[in-house]
Amino acid sequence: MSRHGPLSIRTFGDGDPIVVLLPGIAASGSFYGAAFDQLGDIATVLVIDPLGFGQSMVEPDGDALFGISDHQNAIIDVLSSSPLASRPVTLVGHSMGASLAIITAAAAADTAITIAGVIAFDAPLFVSEQEARQRISGMGWFETLLASGPIAHLVCSWMCRHRRFASYAAIAVNPSLPITVARDGVRHTWLSYSGALNSIVMSDDWLPALEALGRRNIAVLLVNGTDDPVPVPGLADRLARSYPNLTVSTHRGGHQLPLSDPDWCAETVARAINGDPS
Repeated sequence: MSRHGPLSIRTFGDGDPIVVLLPGIAASGSFYGAAFDQLGDIATVLVIDPLGFGQSMVEPDGDALFGISDHQNAIIDVLSSSPLASRPVTLVGHSMGASLAIITAAAAADTAITIAGVIAFDAPLFVSEQEARQRISGMGWFETLLASGPIAHLVCSWMCRHRRFASYAAIAVNPSLPITVARDGVRHTWLSYSGALNSIVMSDDWLPALEALGRRNIAVLLVNGTDDPVPVPGLADRLARSYPNLTVSTHRGGHQLPLSDPDWCAETVARAINGDPS
């Protein structure tokens, strides 16, 4: 792991294309497990913990409320650094990270950075806060309870005070998750979590970003799980009809495709890098 400003980054591989992997909210780069290491054979891979999460977490005494511009500018600053600036970049994200990838790609396209494409797994693309809350509620009562509100704030504050115990508890209550993924799920603060939720997940900034990517004919691949309750039904197909640069893929699974079938997801990224977005 290395740091670039406020961001913690795991870098591997020596291929010319750059692949950026962005995890979802309350997650870290550990979300992208060993299956994604194969990408290092064809690209230089940057696994980035977004601002305020994982190893990029700001401790409570230095807590900060990060907006979308903070998140995208931190990533763009990494990609603008030599020797990365002249190489083609594919931004890959899951859930919140998928929305962040779309928005960052559009902003970066206005710089000297060469954006080759975007791959968005399980992207939460909503046009209103009401729609966002409705779709998130489909994940279950527990996810709804901890998404936002006073109870979520209390739980998050307790985790900040008892982070080591909270990491053990996270492992216990999420036995299906890899231990490192569950443990890193508590590495955030209320401000970093709520800031990302409001400015990325519940925002419609993805829409003008898609329009900007469409004008530049930058390839966008939306990948959704067949059983994922989060994406708005039919939206991806409607977007594909509106934007010739956008394609849609579905795969058996729910809202954690890079965890439930990491080999398939990694192969999907590899095919896109090699010029086959199907």
